[in-house]
Amino acid sequence: MLVTEESNRSNQRHASAFATVVAVIIGLMALKWHLAVFALPLVGCVYHLLRRRTLRRIKIVAEPLPAVWEEVLQQNVVFYQALDEAGRERFRNLVKVFIDEVPVTGIRTDVDDTTHVLVAASATIPIFGFEDWEYSGLGEILIYPGAFNEEYQTDEGVSRNTLGMIGVNHLSGVMILSKPDLISGFQNHKDKRNVGIHEFAHLVDKADGSVDGLPNRVAGDAAAPWIGWVAEELKRDPRAREEIDDYAYTNEAEYFAVLSEYFFEAPELLQKRHPEVYGMMRKMYHQDTRSFLSVVKPRARRVGRNSPCPCGSSKKYKKCCGLRTKRGVRLQA
Repeated sequence: MLVTEESNRSNQRHASAFATVVAVIIGLMALKWHLAVFALPLVGCVYHLLRRRTLRRIKIVAEPLPAVWEEVLQQNVVFYQALDEAGRERFRNLVKVFIDEVPVTGIRTDVDDTTHVLVAASATIPIFGFEDWEYSGLGEILIYPGAFNEEYQTDEGVSRNTLGMIGVNHLSGVMILSKPDLISGFQNHKDKRNVGIHEFAHLVDKADGSVDGLPNRVAGDAAAPWIGWVAEELKRDPRAREEIDDYAYTNEAEYFAVLSEYFFEAPELLQKRHPEVYGMMRKMYHQDTRSFLSVVKPRARRVGRNSPCPCGSSKKYKKCCGLRTKRGVRLQA
């Protein structure tokens, strides 16, 4: 998502070449239909259209990160806290570009700065190791006021066990996230649960066209070992792996997404218990999370059971995020 000098020059070359072709075609047409007066403006428009996104990104990156966004990152995102200054600058730039390009819409709830920045952080963390990643096909993110069911209902009294999903069919290109569960995913860095990372891991998986648990675009030489490992794991009784969320054993795609949460939330534990898995995920994500996340001491953010819920719902924690955290199940529709 970030523009490098090389990618900027490449974009300039392609825009110039295409505009030149258009100019030649118009020139040939002008000889016959006297359209020369329209040639230069049209060529300029073509060049501008091909350069627009690149120039917009350069402009956005040059702008300072709003202070309130920096505070959200500093207070909530351990991954960001663990980076050196160069890494933080890159993280900030990725967040700025993501927020500028992907609409985040609240459905019966407000999208405040915390929500917006945590969505962008969730998107940035899984692709931080890639130089030229694009979340192609992601058109909008919908923020729901809580967990929802298969009919996207959030009403009290209905069964609600979905915390997030990437849309299919008529919702293709849309991601849905429960606001309180998005926020609570960043409250405890060591619990191996982060619905934002989980859903964006599905999009990393989907980069090759299918959500199948094997992100071919990034797997490299880890592909074959990963396929073998997952095939054997899914034959297991989930209770045999108490440290891995049972939901991982739903299918290959969920195993990849759940283990992605593990990789970014508790890499030291993953490397200790399953060094082969950690090694494969390190290759797939191009990140060695254990090398820098394991030494970070997250700031204490304890919330009492009777304290106001940090999601802003005005309910007590025990009757809001605390309750959902216990019974939440991540479903990918």
